[in-house]
Parts: sequence; structure tokens; C-alpha cells
Amino acid sequence: MAPEIDPHGLTPRQIELINEGRKLEGVHLTLFGYFGGPELQGACIGRMQLDEDGRLPASNYDSPEDRLKDLVLAQLLRGALRQSIPLVLAGIFEDIFALRTLEADGGDTQSFIRSAGARVVDMLPPRYRQYYTSDFLQRFAVVASEVASDFELGWEEPRTFAHELAAYCFAKKGIRNADTDYGAGLGAVNLDRMMVGLLGETVALEGAYLSAADGQEPDRPDWFVPYDPASRVNPYLYPEGMPSTEQVDLLEHQLAHEIPEKYPGPARRRALDEGALIDISPFASRRYFLCPVAVEHAVVAGLGLDDLPEDSDWEDLLLHIAWYGAAEHPTWKSFDYIASGDEGRHLHVALVAGIDEMDSPVLTIQYVGEVVEEPATGE
Repeated sequence: MAPEIDPHGLTPRQIELINEGRKLEGVHLTLFGYFGGPELQGACIGRMQLDEDGRLPASNYDSPEDRLKDLVLAQLLRGALRQSIPLVLAGIFEDIFALRTLEADGGDTQSFIRSAGARVVDMLPPRYRQYYTSDFLQRFAVVASEVASDFELGWEEPRTFAHELAAYCFAKKGIRNADTDYGAGLGAVNLDRMMVGLLGETVALEGAYLSAADGQEPDRPDWFVPYDPASRVNPYLYPEGMPSTEQVDLLEHQLAHEIPEKYPGPARRRALDEGALIDISPFASRRYFLCPVAVEHAVVAGLGLDDLPEDSDWEDLLLHIAWYGAAEHPTWKSFDYIASGDEGRHLHVALVAGIDEMDSPVLTIQYVGEVVEEPATGE
């Protein structure tokens, strides 16, 4: 287990590492387990959410001291990641040069990969060493450059297995460098914390580092094939080509767009007074959210909920899924989903974060559109 960090006794080098991390603007501290406080999160759907114990996740610390420790740890991890970028990228190019030289001279490339002279290629899964050539590392260098750019511009998730490996190389090199040169005391446990934050799901990565069964040749991974057909991947990595621009734009609109608030600021109060919005805050505050919550009347009418008795708890049909969406994506500004209503009715709706006329956080469940049934086929 990594030694505990004293947030009140940071060394000058540790403070320097924290300051380095502030330059990495695309990596949010929430990736490393720190949610700060609601005042730090801005307009996001998880800002005022209650957890299973009825508490605010952002404040779910036993004491201010525990919250400070979590903050310092997340800052050190981000600093370690920032410092790893030039180390990994420079190391890949050195490994490419060394392998290309050995390949031209008929040298033993496998011995180099296993040697202390290797800078990055030795961190890749040992079971696939036969595939690590200078040509492979050139493609991997492109991936690593993309990952480094994503860390700066806005990290979301790896696009291919190679992007997962690149993120792991940055994380491992960063932890090692932070502990050796900065005395950060992060250790292997915080390497795991960083990888869970960056990847979410680490099953494929962990499986790649398992030893192959005796006498069994491991299958060659699809290093550069995108997980999502709609992902844009450099043609140098995936020459087979991607979906058309029209397909990609459609999928991105469906999967990644933010839905704007329909009733921002003073417009919210007017909509409540005129009946365009229905206040469901009393019900929401008992089970789900602390801030005011309203639902658009068009949603209630479209789902046939406006004729139900007051004690039917119809609000639960809307809030239950919204609550889970906010838990899964706490920093998003909106979360769209399909809501169920009376007599099998369904609608596309969205939980949207915004502010009222007093600049206080509010949530609104808005109408998005009807659910269109897919036409029957094969008749």
C-alpha cells in the first residue's frame, strides 16, 4: 500500500508536481476520484445529487481533512500524468531508432526489448513481443501523440486498444517518475486508481498482461481498430477506412451532444407560473436531488401522467433513471433517456442542468421527442 500523503507537509518538489498538473486542463480531477464540492462543479447534472445514503457525493467525506487528502492525491496524480508526456514520447522515438538500427543490421531485437536500454517498448505486454517492430512503434507513436493531445484538450475514453496501452504507458511512467524524482509516494495502488479513472473498464488491458498458456500462441490483438464504428481514427492507424461523414455526424449527434436548457434564468420562473413547467422538487428532494427539479408539462402530458392520482408517485418514473444517469455521468450538463409512462407510453426526455434567476443550480426534465417504432422487417 502506498504511504499516506500529508497534505499539510508537502515538499517543494511535490508542490511543483501539483503545479505541473494544473497545466493539463483536459484531465479533470473527478477522473481520479475527487469530486470537490458542489460549488466547484459548475452546471452539471450530478452537482446536487443524493447518494444511496441520502448524502451529496461531492460532500461525501468524513471530514474536511479527508476531502483535502483526496484533493492533494488527485492533484499529484494529474501532475504525474503531465510529467510523463515528454518522457514517453521521447522514449518511443528512441526505441524506434534502436529497433530500426538492429533490424537493418540483423541484430537481436527481442534482446533489446527485454533490456534496460528500452525506454517504452518494454512496458508493452510481453506476450506480444514478436510484433514489436520499428514499423509497429511508429504507429504506436501516432497513438501516443493523440492520447497526449486528448489529455490536454479533453480526455474522454480510449478509441482503440492501442490508445488504452498508450494511456497505461503514460500512467506507469508518470507514477514511477513522480515517486523517484518528486518523492510523491504514489505507488502501484495509485497507478490502478489512475487507470480506472482514465479507462473506466480495465478488463482488456489486464488480460493483455496475462501470460499465454504453455505452448499456445496468443491471438494478435486488433491494436488500431476502433471500438466504436463512429470514432475518427487516423488513417495511418486504420487504413481500412471509417464510416462516412454523414454517418459519423449522425451518431455523434445521437450519442455525444449536449441538450441546452429551455428555460434559463428568469424564464424558469415564468414557465413555472404559466404551467409550462411543473415543480416536482418536494418528491425529488426526498429520494434523489437536493436542488429544485421541474419537469416540462409536455413530458407529463405525453406520458399520460397528468391524469394519475397525486399519491401515485408518477415522478418516480422520471427521476429514477435520471438519478442513475447523473451518478454515471456527474460532470455532464445533460443526460437524455427514454422515459416510460401510463399504458406503455414512451418519450425521449433529458435531464438538463442549469441555473435560475438567482444563479442557483436547478434541474429540468425536458421533452426531446417521440419514440418512433422501428418498421417491421422480413414480412
